[in-house]
Amino acid sequence: MLGRYVARRALVAVVVLLGVTVITFGLMHSTGGDYVPGVNYDNPHLRTETITAIRHEYGLDQPWWVQYGLWLWNVLHLDFGRSMIDGAPVTDHIVQRLPNTLELTVAAILFGVALSIPAGVVSALRRGERLDHSLTTMSVAGFAVPEFWLGLMVILLFGVIPAQRLGVPLLPTSGAYDPLAGGFDPLDRLTHLVLPAVVLGFAYLSVWSRFTRSSMLEVLSQDYVRTARAKGMGERRVVYVHALRNAITPLVTLVGLELPGLVSGGLVVEVVFGWPGIGRFAYERAIAFDYTTVMGITTFAAVLVVAGNLLADVLYAVLDPRVSYS
Repeated sequence: MLGRYVARRALVAVVVLLGVTVITFGLMHSTGGDYVPGVNYDNPHLRTETITAIRHEYGLDQPWWVQYGLWLWNVLHLDFGRSMIDGAPVTDHIVQRLPNTLELTVAAILFGVALSIPAGVVSALRRGERLDHSLTTMSVAGFAVPEFWLGLMVILLFGVIPAQRLGVPLLPTSGAYDPLAGGFDPLDRLTHLVLPAVVLGFAYLSVWSRFTRSSMLEVLSQDYVRTARAKGMGERRVVYVHALRNAITPLVTLVGLELPGLVSGGLVVEVVFGWPGIGRFAYERAIAFDYTTVMGITTFAAVLVVAGNLLADVLYAVLDPRVSYS
């Protein structure tokens, strides 16, 4: 059954990926106009023949659907093409920046999970009390506050103000390392990671804590929990062994869905903190109309969306035997 389900999802995934790439390619083509990357139109010595030759080299003189067909054919051969800015393979750009984005996203997810589960459990156990209302208010605020605003406030509080009063910031507010460190320093890397990871993970924390609270409330009302209490089982064992295990199982689905955050969710944070990841690079190349690079990163993100959904569903069935696929 599971194999048949995965096969069906794979067919749907192909359609989704095609749709994403067609829309993205069409948007990039419509916004780019006659722009040719690397060409300075203000140069008085620039000849029309030169521009025509460059456009022909990149295939920009073809209709957009022809350009898309050629791009898709190359992708089927695992070739995402070369950047229209520097000529480097798009795959090399992705591979070069992927570790930085993975590092940031994993740190943000660990931060969110480590705090959201205890917060959700405590909120469920103290339902209706002042602590529950306080945690609810914090969760709603974290969900509503834009990441760029929160990032700027964090930079102000931990960087700008301490630098003005103490002469040095409490934590680095830009980049992934200190260029004057003279080599790789794990502590320096960690200090640069703290602020962007907390800002990115705060959104996860807000959503996951509320989800954990709702799941815990539902599980605590189940018959098997009441039976365990009636048999004299300790409250700690009832909550943290029997109830929590079943309550956090659906959370696996949400965590799996955060895989696309490698590009989309972390883009704003990477730009605000100058983190050298895929999101920031995609933003820079999008405003430069680097078609091939944007297409490659978008396709990569779309694959992560599909893979994240499928992985979450499979793990959900593994962790909860009651789930079946028919």
